[in-house]
Amino acid sequence: MGQNGVILLLVFLAVAIYVSVSESKRRKQKMLQRIKKSWGKTADRDIRPEELEMISHYATDCHTGDIPCSEKDYIDDITWNDLSMDLLYKRMNSCFSSVGQEYLYKMLRLPFNNIDKLKETDRLAEYFAGNERDRNEILKVFYSLGYTKKISTSDYVGLLLDLKPGNNIIHFVSVVLIIISFVVTFGINPMAGVFMIIASVALAIISYYSCKAKIEPYFICITQVVKMVNAAKKINRLGIKTLDRYCLELSTLVNDMSKATKYTELLASSNESGSIAEILLDYIRMITHVDMIVFNRSVRMLGDKSEEIYRLIEILGYIECTIAVASYRESLDYWCVPEFINRKDMLIVKDVYHPNITNAVPNSINVNKNILLTGSNASGKSTFLKTIAINAILSQSIDTSVSKEYRAPVFRIYSSMSLKDNLEGHDSYYIVEIKALKRILDSIDYDEKPVLCFVDEVLRGTNTVERIAASSQILKSLCGRSVLCFAATHDIELTRMLDNYFDNYHFEEDFNQDVVFNYKLLKGPATTRNAIKLLKSIGYDDKIIKAADDTANQFLQTGNWC
Repeated sequence: MGQNGVILLLVFLAVAIYVSVSESKRRKQKMLQRIKKSWGKTADRDIRPEELEMISHYATDCHTGDIPCSEKDYIDDITWNDLSMDLLYKRMNSCFSSVGQEYLYKMLRLPFNNIDKLKETDRLAEYFAGNERDRNEILKVFYSLGYTKKISTSDYVGLLLDLKPGNNIIHFVSVVLIIISFVVTFGINPMAGVFMIIASVALAIISYYSCKAKIEPYFICITQVVKMVNAAKKINRLGIKTLDRYCLELSTLVNDMSKATKYTELLASSNESGSIAEILLDYIRMITHVDMIVFNRSVRMLGDKSEEIYRLIEILGYIECTIAVASYRESLDYWCVPEFINRKDMLIVKDVYHPNITNAVPNSINVNKNILLTGSNASGKSTFLKTIAINAILSQSIDTSVSKEYRAPVFRIYSSMSLKDNLEGHDSYYIVEIKALKRILDSIDYDEKPVLCFVDEVLRGTNTVERIAASSQILKSLCGRSVLCFAATHDIELTRMLDNYFDNYHFEEDFNQDVVFNYKLLKGPATTRNAIKLLKSIGYDDKIIKAADDTANQFLQTGNWC
């Protein structure tokens, strides 16, 4: 190569290095901008239903015991759906990695039963809220860790732990045959050796792709573990004192898995970068089967590390979640750290509001007795029930209440509110409803921890006489059994029948030309009704309005409909 050729090569290398460094710098700037932009904002990442289902697997596996978990009080499907918790989760999910977003979902679905853990969550959230530099450095690590595709991190780990390692004999034989071929070529018979090289290389390539087709989908399982190990190393190198106790354990976990994850950089399954080095490495893999050998070795060694891998997921996920908690708090109008008390029948909240409703009207309540809510249609009964329930879950999961004060014991939380017919199970609305109520009754004696339950329109799926008779007895049965029940009803008769068992509260409205709701909680039973007035407000014929009014007044005066 002449002098000009050398100069051209050096120029090419300089340009390539400049482009590579510039692109790396651009990606880092973009990452930091995105991290800063997300802080204190309602999360807006589009999470499709199938992705949300994937995210939920970690919580489900923890609940069923497939993954070690100390939390036992699961927010069941009925309660979760009643409260639109998927929407709340999406608004909170500012995580940049799969381990973070999966752990956040698990935190909400399996609230902590350990108050010390809640206080630790608050401690870390407060630290990251006040230390932007450390917060951003941690989030860079999780940003690089990123999201998994198609299946969750816990699913990848489950597949890896269930996988049986293959035998490396065929791979070693392929390598030995190639070595022998070269020995024959250069030391015995060049002509025969060349044919042996061609044959042994062909055999190596054919056997390589035959084996790789079976196990390549599992390469990413090990890659996910390796990424988490590398993330743990990066967090340790940051030297954040507040995380010392976690870094110490991460360091131990990394050391425990160091041998199993050694050489795993050779497991790249595709040449995404298109670099010459990667192309050469692909040929080396085909001929030497080095990635197959490393894969089987790692599968064998990681098979005994299930506790370590799941603990690694737990610590990493928890650290990122505490930052998500801090960011969510920043997005709220106001919030407080809840106070947990030993008394089982008390709940005090001041200026509590629904976190998913813009300009929500706050309310306060101080109760040590079951609550019966009455009021007109659309006056705010259901929303208030959901507000209290959501705040109880947030308090017991992320140590955050969207109120100015929250004092209560740690509850098991159930609801029966937004139910639907079960067409697949051939259950009518009424059957679905009584099953939902029965599960609450069955849960009461399951644990000494008190139950906080929410029931909206008790037994609405049946006739008036039987509804009032049955619902009054069901609600009575909840009293005096370590239960705090919030129930809403249109049946004003229940306020008298349950007067010794429930405190009465209500919502009301003003009506001039239109019905106007103030959504403020008031003491005592409701004294107004608005169903017929609402017909008028949206334009029903005056004849229908008058006839309905006359019929209602007649029943109230005589007890007869005709």
